[in-house]
Amino acid sequence: MSQVKGFALSIIMVIALFLISAISAGIIADIMGVWKKPIIGACAAFFVVISGYITAPSHKRQSAFIWLIVGAIAAWFLSGDSFYPEDHEHEYQLTIIPIIATYISGLFALLICLLWHKQRGNQ
Repeated sequence: MSQVKGFALSIIMVIALFLISAISAGIIADIMGVWKKPIIGACAAFFVVISGYITAPSHKRQSAFIWLIVGAIAAWFLSGDSFYPEDHEHEYQLTIIPIIATYISGLFALLICLLWHKQRGNQ
C-alpha cells in the first residue's frame, strides 16, 4: 500500500510541477520577448521527466520513461497546429519547431535521469 500512495503522490507532484513550469516558462519567455510555445513545451517536458524520476518511490528509470511517453502524447494533443510568430520571416506558416523542441527536451531529461541513476549505482 505504501508504494501505491507513493506513486499517487508522485503523479500529483508531476502534474503540479508541469503546470508550474509551463506557466513560469510562459511568463519568462514573454518578459524576454521570445517565442513562447517552444520554450513552454521544452521546459514542461524537461521538468515532467525529471520530477517523475525524482518523486517515484521505486522503479525510477521506468517512471521517467513512462512520463516521457505520457508527456509526448499529451504534447501532441496540447500543441495543436503551431505557426511561426508575427515577427518571424515565415509568419503564420505551419511549423513543427515547438513539438520538436518539446520532444528533444524530454529525451535530454531522460538521458540525465539514466546517467544520474547509473552514477548513483542503482543499476
